[in-house]
Parts: sequence; structure tokens; C-alpha cells
Amino acid sequence: MSRFVPASRFVIVLAALILSGCFYSERPLIGRFSAEFPLPDGIYTHTPYLTDGTPFDQPMWRGEVRRRGASYHSEVPDFPHENVRLRELSPGIYVAQKPDDDNWVYGLVWIYPGGIVTYHQPSCAELEQAVLDDYDVTQAEGEAGYCRVDDWERLSGILLSYLEAVGEPRIDGVYRLVGE
Repeated sequence: MSRFVPASRFVIVLAALILSGCFYSERPLIGRFSAEFPLPDGIYTHTPYLTDGTPFDQPMWRGEVRRRGASYHSEVPDFPHENVRLRELSPGIYVAQKPDDDNWVYGLVWIYPGGIVTYHQPSCAELEQAVLDDYDVTQAEGEAGYCRVDDWERLSGILLSYLEAVGEPRIDGVYRLVGE
């Protein structure tokens, strides 16, 4: 019996995270030449967190993650962050960009010594309208919490404002380096 959760349960968790809202763009804002690679190649486990901040009682995914071209990749099926690109926002904090159907979605990633990586999917619904107006960002009609961002300067500025507004954001999941 596998000690990892079935992919169907992972899909439910991922849907909850995606439905919480996000920043997105219609074209990639982290290009191949601006992508950074702070994570060492190796074997990682992935444990998502519930919306109340409680981690799952066991990892839901385990596999080798490697840099491939301008993004991270795994040959192991159901890698939750396939083709993600990172770019530093401030020391130790990165913006993650992931392709999602017709768009690119953005999250925040914290990288700690010893191969610990946490991430959070920010929602623009958590920002005051004045902050959105400062960056000329509007919520998508009919989809509360979804905001389109058209360039890196706006994205980085609004994510720094997001971190200032929410303080310590909840963790949506953690990766742990468990082998090379």
C-alpha cells in the first residue's frame, strides 16, 4: 500500500487552491532569461496544507525534480508544479509562474536552507481596491479574486504590496528535499 495520497484527492486540494483566486497573465511575465533556479535538483516530497493552515498528515507526492530548460520538471506523474519558473521578488522570496490552460498563474515561494520550500497562492480579493488601482489591476468580471496583470513591474509591485497588507500569509504547501 502506498503511503502517498491518490491523485484524485490531490485534484480536489488543487482545485480548492486554484478556486481561492489568483493573479494571472495571458503571456508569461517571467521569461526564460529572467528565470532563476535557487532549488537544487533532487528528490522532494510535497505536502499541501488545508485552508485552515493544517498540513496533510502525509506527503501527497514524491519524486525527482530537475531543472529542464527555463523551468522545473519531474518525470514522476502528477508533479503539482510542472514547468514552474521562479524569479526573486526579495531575498528568499520568489514569484512562481506556472502555465495553466490558456493563462499563466502566479504564486509566492519561500526558500529556506536545508531544502525546505513553502508556497502560497495569493488572492487579489485580499487587497484593498486602492492598492489594485495603484497598479491598474482589476478583478476579472464574474470571478472574484482573479486579477489579470500585464507586466512584471505591476506583478512584482502588487505582490510586494500583498505581502505588506496580509503580513505573514498562510502556507498552502511545502516541499522538502529528501534526497539527491
